Amino acid sequence: MARPRKPTAALELKGAFKKDPQRKTARKGEPKPDGKIGVAPDAFDAAEVALWNELAGYGFWLTDCDRLMLEIAVKLMVMFRKNTLDGGGISKLIAALAKLGFSPTDRSKVQAPGDKEPPADPFAAFK
Repeated sequence: MARPRKPTAALELKGAFKKDPQRKTARKGEPKPDGKIGVAPDAFDAAEVALWNELAGYGFWLTDCDRLMLEIAVKLMVMFRKNTLDGGGISKLIAALAKLGFSPTDRSKVQAPGDKEPPADPFAAFK
């Protein structure tokens, strides 16, 4: 199985583009999220809206690009809480939540805006 692609922000922070500038050029057209997750979709009922707000509150790092995955996770989580989700559905719920960064392992991989940015190096000009 192929290794998952590292986020551009993580590579930038590690200085990978200084070593291999072509790597950054290859990611030039990569889409960048530009907003917060926002309000729940209009098609949601009251329970789904409440769960959307709950998950969006926990996942402060979620952006507008995560809306579709969060919508899937909310639908599955509502079924889980109503005890109508079978084993395969629970696996899908866990996978959806993990992709959004809601498991301890996946949360460690999240590059939240403004997070994990190194302090300015006063000696950077001399490197």
